[in-house]
Amino acid sequence: MRISLFSFVGFLLSLGVTVNGANILCLMGVASPSHHIWNRAIMDGLARAGHNLTILSADVEKNQPSNVHYVHLEEIYPTLYSGPDSIDLMEMANENVFKSVVSFYRDFVVHECAGTLKSKGLQRVMDYPDDFRFDLVLHDFTCGPCLLGLLHKFNYPPLVSVTAFNNPPYSTEVIGGHKFYSYVPFYSLSYGTDMNFFQRVHNTLLCLTDVVYRNYVSNPRIDVMMREYFRYDDLPYAPELSQRTKLMLVNAHYSIDFPEAAPPNLIPVGGLQIREPAPLPADLEQFVNASRKGAVLFSLGTNVRSDQLDGGRQRMIVEALRQLPDYHFLWKFETELGIPLPKNVIVRPWMPQNDLLAHPKLKAFITHAGLLSTHEATWYGVPIVGIPFIADQHRNLERCVRSGIAKRVAFQTMTTEELRDAIRDVLEDPQYRTNMAAQSALFRDQPEKPLARAVWWIEWVLRHPDATQLQSPVLKLGFVRTYLLDVALFFAAIPVLLVFIVKRWLRKSRSVSEGKKRN
Repeated sequence: MRISLFSFVGFLLSLGVTVNGANILCLMGVASPSHHIWNRAIMDGLARAGHNLTILSADVEKNQPSNVHYVHLEEIYPTLYSGPDSIDLMEMANENVFKSVVSFYRDFVVHECAGTLKSKGLQRVMDYPDDFRFDLVLHDFTCGPCLLGLLHKFNYPPLVSVTAFNNPPYSTEVIGGHKFYSYVPFYSLSYGTDMNFFQRVHNTLLCLTDVVYRNYVSNPRIDVMMREYFRYDDLPYAPELSQRTKLMLVNAHYSIDFPEAAPPNLIPVGGLQIREPAPLPADLEQFVNASRKGAVLFSLGTNVRSDQLDGGRQRMIVEALRQLPDYHFLWKFETELGIPLPKNVIVRPWMPQNDLLAHPKLKAFITHAGLLSTHEATWYGVPIVGIPFIADQHRNLERCVRSGIAKRVAFQTMTTEELRDAIRDVLEDPQYRTNMAAQSALFRDQPEKPLARAVWWIEWVLRHPDATQLQSPVLKLGFVRTYLLDVALFFAAIPVLLVFIVKRWLRKSRSVSEGKKRN
């Protein structure tokens, strides 16, 4: 018996498995490299803490430690971007804000779910025995509950929901709490907290459009798709699976984002993907140091890419950069550019963004104003020239513009002169760097690193899987009781009742008086 036990322990150690680590199922079906970067930071942190991770993901990593096992959801990206129902993010960037809400759910969310359910990777996990034990489920809830049929399969381990998408409007439908349309603008609007009357009307209509379409069109459709795949007779309605969330981690921080009321189980961990900078590759280090006044990083992120811009805009950008010869520009351009470049511009399909932003000679960042990029620029104190395209990029940039750390350039109407002047203003007006330094100080002034906070709270759920003390009562109370509509009706009924009583009394008094007169 002793030999058998020692052999078993030796086998586990040979696999690199930590015996005391929790088994965590990670459901990461959002088809976005930026979401993967953020989620990967959490999962890497959990792996370093000794936990064993099974990760269903649209993006996969190679050469992982033996306690990390990726399962590829291989059909998601092809369904979204190369199938018969493929979407065009550049086209979505030109839609009005109401149509973009519908497009997000109808095109992105539904087709992403379809790709998820077609993936052989999902079937591999469905083939696990139902009594396989997972101690916790980590779920990117940004695009809905499509994968949460696995929560039911594995008998409901504690659920932690995460999103790199700021604090989305539907977070309250997952964990309760409140969204106040009076001062929290919808993510695709470039408003601040001090909206005027008509902006509040616009914001309210857009928020209600999002609520109605999600709850009465998108969620029922996702529920039908899930039931066709997860054939459990007792499977709850799809959104109810999300509402089993014990804890939510959101990519937000007060120094950058809008102040919002939140229940105690919503934990802001904005910027957790930011890591200690590494030295630059030799060619990039040489190029940055060769600049007279400094260098500028240019990246439009991982979803809307620079190589998706039309040829006219690409030439316009090159010409604008040519007219600023004292600065060197590093442009993340994913394919062959095909345009002669001036000496002060280099292009690469990938740039070490974190490391470049940390470089002392990096003076500005031309960006789409995605949340990860905005957080990284703020952390390292680099002012921004923003060219937003879709979703929260507009709101992220507006917040930066109002804080005096960024200038906006609209890609639809952009000219060479406008782009050149915006870059020059941010580079040569010292107020932008001064303001960004102050905001960076606020962002960095935290009791612990955001990633350490995220891991601690996930492990808190592992230590207290049945705790409910942090959860908002809103979901149990429902809409009427939460917003005191029953109490308001009660108080409204009191004067009506008093008027009714007074009228009856007056009518009765008048009848008595008339009776006395007749007598």
